Amino acid sequence: MEDLIISPSSSSSLVSLPHENPTPTPTLLQKLQFLLQSQPDWWVYAIFWQASHDDNGNLYLSFGEGHFQGTKETSPKSLTIPTKKFMRAPTNDTNNINDAEWFYVVSLTRTFAVNNNASSSSSSLPGKSFALGSVLWLNNMHELQFYNCERSNEAQVHGIETLICIPTQNGVVEMGSYDTIKQNWNLVQHVKSLFITPPDPVPVEILDDHTISFADIGIVAGVQETKKRRINQTQTQKPPRKNDNYVNSEHSDSDCPTLPTATTPTTSEPKKRGRKPILGRETPVNHVEAERQRREKLNHRFYALRAVVPNVSRMDKASLLSDAVAYISELKAKIEYLESQQPRDSSKKVKTEMTDTLDNHSTTTISTVVDQSGPEPRLGPSPLGLEVDVKIVGPDAMVRVQSENVNHPGARLMGALRDLEFQVHHASMSCVNDLMLQDVVVKLPNGMRSEEGLKSAILMRLDQ
Repeated sequence: MEDLIISPSSSSSLVSLPHENPTPTPTLLQKLQFLLQSQPDWWVYAIFWQASHDDNGNLYLSFGEGHFQGTKETSPKSLTIPTKKFMRAPTNDTNNINDAEWFYVVSLTRTFAVNNNASSSSSSLPGKSFALGSVLWLNNMHELQFYNCERSNEAQVHGIETLICIPTQNGVVEMGSYDTIKQNWNLVQHVKSLFITPPDPVPVEILDDHTISFADIGIVAGVQETKKRRINQTQTQKPPRKNDNYVNSEHSDSDCPTLPTATTPTTSEPKKRGRKPILGRETPVNHVEAERQRREKLNHRFYALRAVVPNVSRMDKASLLSDAVAYISELKAKIEYLESQQPRDSSKKVKTEMTDTLDNHSTTTISTVVDQSGPEPRLGPSPLGLEVDVKIVGPDAMVRVQSENVNHPGARLMGALRDLEFQVHHASMSCVNDLMLQDVVVKLPNGMRSEEGLKSAILMRLDQ
């Protein structure tokens, strides 16, 4: 057998072992149809936006495939590939297309740029969803209007109530409905599992059993025997499931006696360095949760703003912001007006205290408020603008003198009371702008019990 020569024709037939034919991969259209038909809620359409690069290397989304299911009232129609038919159709045929069909057909020509700054307000809904890797779920007219992008505004105009964008590995799945559909994470996971990109198949040629030469039989048998021996070694030396982390992690310093490294066969796969990759579905879910919390916090702030704004014209967020701006402008105008009136209002109220010491040494405090915002104070006939008011309480009298703050009015009043031989119990003076207000409590002399007479006597002394 050593002299046996294997001919090229015989050795060329040896490639690999027989294998089964792979299952055909469903197309994008079949995936979209299955997605719409398997949902309990009624979705009008589903579009897959394909991610591509232009000549400059910029990333953008274009129409990859779509399926139109129709509304509940109308019979389901198939508008899966309407591009050529719609472009060649006469103009009068477009009148039979309703809002949902028109919105779907117009989407055929749409493209969306994927900006790095996805947080900007100009970002489109599919582009922002793909850039952030997060699900965007708008399920009422207010959210569509508040998002304020071209795609959401167009959907709102055509009556779409719920619009969602779910990112995948190579694009975004967009779905729209006329109904208000709450967030459903089962749908999100279904889309991600349905549109996951399968790994590239390894090309393997099929071995034809009828073309194996006599020399190839021993080689094939040896290959099969070696493969069986490797499988048996792997199953025998495979560690328990619970200790996988000690084998796969290069950072582990545990000396587990059940996993000796010396017995590891040379044919085992090399260990992967670094941390284990996170499951692909966890990162989008985290982005979705963060987006949901951000929207919830924003809604709470709008509720608080709505509570403090007295007059709200409409209940949508745009009108609420407009009313809040108008209300703040009104408050600023009032503040400016009050600040301009502050110097005048500083002299509005003057509080004075007078202590009345009687024979039993008791003290009485009287608070008097002078309001100058009303009519002008009544002036007496004196040319100096004096105003004298006298109130007699028992053996005492309370004298109030209001005059201009010129020529020492306090000293002049004390001099007049001294000339009249009045005994002063208490005196207080207050100066407001150019006015002097004096309050004096005196003990009346015997024989003087008339308020008018006392007032005339004081005016006479002050006019001198």
